[in-house]
This record gives sequence, structure tokens and C-alpha cells, in this order.
Amino acid sequence: MSEATVGILVDYESPLARRVAGDVWSGLSRAALEAGFKKTTALWESLRETRGPADMEGPLVHVFAIGQDCPDAIDAVGAIGDPAAPHLYGVIVAVPERPSPLAGSLLYQGVERLTGAGVKAGMVEPALLHAIPAECERYARRLLERLMIP
Repeated sequence: MSEATVGILVDYESPLARRVAGDVWSGLSRAALEAGFKKTTALWESLRETRGPADMEGPLVHVFAIGQDCPDAIDAVGAIGDPAAPHLYGVIVAVPERPSPLAGSLLYQGVERLTGAGVKAGMVEPALLHAIPAECERYARRLLERLMIP
């Protein structure tokens, strides 16, 4: 692989989601460079705005970033294009230093929205992430490793 394109759908109303999404993208771009990708592109979209059907179908990885501080954005998580297509989905709930006990439930809802739309559970990589660059980079590396497995 010489190029990687990632669709990043962020709840821009959540400061937590914005920070974590930025840290995940930094980790992805760094890890992709180390893995030998010549070009890595992110297609950034607002999670709350309506997308056209073809707007985000190209990337093989779609990352949803929702903040614990704006839980209603979870309703915007959904399959992009054909749910049976080989897309990898990242579902991130960005949490503060002391997460709410309900953060796990919010993450579960995001995964359920994708699997309920027909995405195979094995194609979803969920995570509760703090806005800590090292934590976000580990998650980004895990996504990239999953993308590279044939």
C-alpha cells in the first residue's frame, strides 16, 4: 500500500472530541509514515451535518469521534455506503480525566448503531480515549495494523 485515506467524522460541538480526533490523526499519520505509506490523507467531516451518500465512501477506515460532554451526537453514528463493504470503523468516545460511568454505555451505543446497520462487529474498533497524545497514538497504531492485515 502506498496511500491511505481516513474519514474522520467529529462532533465539533465537543471540545473533547475535537482534541482526541486531532491526536488520533497525528498518531495515524505518524504510524502510516513509519509503516511505509507514501501519502496519508484525512477527510474531515462534521458528525452532525448530513452527508451525501458518496461523500465519505472512498476511505477504508472511518473514525467517529464523540465526546462524553455531548452524548447526543451518538445518534449520528452509522454505516457509510454499503455496510457489507470492507470498511474498518473506529468509534471513539472522548472522555475527561475522570470519565462518567455512562461513557461505556455511550460507546456500546455507537457500536450497536453500526452493527444494527449491518456492519460486522469485527470491523468495529471501539475505544474510550482521553485527550492524551500517547493514548491516542496507541489507538491509531491499532487501527493501522488492522487495516494492513489481509
